[in-house]
Amino acid sequence: MGFLRRVAVALAAAFMLATPVYAESPGDVADTPPPPTGPPSPAYQPLTPDSSVLIPSLETAADIDGFLARTRLAGMGAEFVRAEAETGVNARFLVGITWVENNSGASYLAQSQHNLFSFAGNGPGGWASYPSFEDSIRTSAAYIGKEYARPGGIHYRGGTIAAISTVYASDTGWGVKVARAANYIGPSAGSPYAGTVHVASAADGHLVLHVANQGYVPWDLVPGTQLLVHYRWVHRARSLTGVVAVAAPALRAAGESDVAVPGVVQPDAGSWRLEVTVELAGPGWAADLGGGAKDSLLLSLGGASSNLDDLLTRDRPPAR
Repeated sequence: MGFLRRVAVALAAAFMLATPVYAESPGDVADTPPPPTGPPSPAYQPLTPDSSVLIPSLETAADIDGFLARTRLAGMGAEFVRAEAETGVNARFLVGITWVENNSGASYLAQSQHNLFSFAGNGPGGWASYPSFEDSIRTSAAYIGKEYARPGGIHYRGGTIAAISTVYASDTGWGVKVARAANYIGPSAGSPYAGTVHVASAADGHLVLHVANQGYVPWDLVPGTQLLVHYRWVHRARSLTGVVAVAAPALRAAGESDVAVPGVVQPDAGSWRLEVTVELAGPGWAADLGGGAKDSLLLSLGGASSNLDDLLTRDRPPAR
């Protein structure tokens, strides 16, 4: 019996080895969607004389503060980034100008008149005078953006660093020096995507959020970028959730905007807490904006104790 059993096992093994094994046909395999791609994160690009001064700097205030730490403009990073958010003028380019013109605030003109960009004006010596470095950065960035960087400006020659240098300075190497100084800031060490959100008002199904971009990637980098507003109404053991997609505002780092979110209607009368969380999303990707991208507000509709002015609106947070 042992001999016959060994023969049977050997024959079975030989049969299995001789029998081809076929994989499932492609039609038998369920289609598996590819995993979503991550959010786009643009690569740092050094400025050159041929660079447009309106391209995003891809920097945060902390990045610029690191460069300015040992200069007279220490701590001014937020002002340069905010100036870019408001005017579109590259913050690295602005910092580069102040380095070349006055060694980042060390010159007599900068110290005596807060003039960081060497603009002429009605101040002493025929130079413009500003009440503070912050005002000089803000005012000068707006002027450069309007008159040097964009068509129609009185000094517009193309909007590149090289083109601006032909009317900004007598030094033919000015553009190269500004670009070189700007590039010492280097790639950002911050978060590409981050943000804050505050419920500014909520009434009659109209929700208004005050949002700010705290990362270094512009929110309009990719066409079709949206804010996904996740909301939750809570009343004791009851809750109602939903998601509304709205177009993302075109905000660079430190930019702020009010965003209207339609259709967020309180379920019924009584006291409800509205909880809101926001993320950024585009074609095939979504980005978490961090712990600051959420807020809540207690609302109350109906009853003698309701005070719509106090309960349904909230003062917008200060812009600065």
